[in-house]
Amino acid sequence: MWYDGPVRFKTLAPAKVNLVLRVGPRRPDGYHDLVSLMVPLDLADGVEVAVSARPGPVTCSVPGRPDLDGEGNLAARAARAFRERFGVDRGVAIRIEKRIPVTAGLGGGSSDAAAVLRILARAFRIRDRRALAEVGLSVGSDVPFFLGTGPAWARGRGEALSAAEVPAQDLVLLYPVDPALAIRAGEAYAWLDEARGDGGPPLPRRAKAYRPSLLGNDLEAPCLERRPALRTLLGLLVGNGARAAIMSGSGPTVFGVFPSRKEARRAAREIATTGGGVEPKVQVTAVRTVQRQPGVTPWRSPRSASSQSVRTSSRPTSRSRSTTAS
Repeated sequence: MWYDGPVRFKTLAPAKVNLVLRVGPRRPDGYHDLVSLMVPLDLADGVEVAVSARPGPVTCSVPGRPDLDGEGNLAARAARAFRERFGVDRGVAIRIEKRIPVTAGLGGGSSDAAAVLRILARAFRIRDRRALAEVGLSVGSDVPFFLGTGPAWARGRGEALSAAEVPAQDLVLLYPVDPALAIRAGEAYAWLDEARGDGGPPLPRRAKAYRPSLLGNDLEAPCLERRPALRTLLGLLVGNGARAAIMSGSGPTVFGVFPSRKEARRAAREIATTGGGVEPKVQVTAVRTVQRQPGVTPWRSPRSASSQSVRTSSRPTSRSRSTTAS
């Protein structure tokens, strides 16, 4: 059922934004029920996985980011969880080319984990999507989304997914690079709980099609209260032509929705060039939403006599543009 020798695989791990994020009261298990519309972007990490022919450890390296190397990386945790669930002991070496900002509300770590799971499922002929999603959920709430096919409404912790129809959206992402503005997901949800007290509004019904009037994020208000500099960035986006601007996920990245790719790129250049004359310093990226998650490209190791390659999957990152402004 499996490849009989060492193999290597590549794929892309796209970022995401939450066009809609509604958060219910905290559950007894500490999580929150959600209704969220998530869409993948043409900004992506590159993920490569080498599977050994012999038993061995799981390793993970992120060139240029030694702080992300090792067993604590979500991608490495996903590989270990996969091996335990499906009885695999072969060595797994993961290499990630990091393009998505870290701890940014863009799902980069979860997407890397899902990319590894998609690759290992391909390598070991795992076709049980439900079991794979359960492994993903054990690693992180956003991982099941990245195991799906594209834009989706998510409910529960994020594991109950239904496909969504979302026209292509042209966005500009502003990621504040100052570590003092970082927000961890646990902080954002705790701040929301503190602001709400013991309750919270009921979650809305799931919508089947995206409408601009649905755009919103329940985590935004408490995060803006503690990171007021983000308000300036939202205003900067609107001032440069965004129809609307909100925070993505648990932040601190904010994004604006623009009428066209041309307008998004123009605004990104303007903000990157002038910075709007404001602080904080930001990484500026013009992106577009995509309709499908990337595919996996397998090939046999060059050391194998039966080595052969196949055409690589599409590379959505070629359309995104990222610069830094102060």
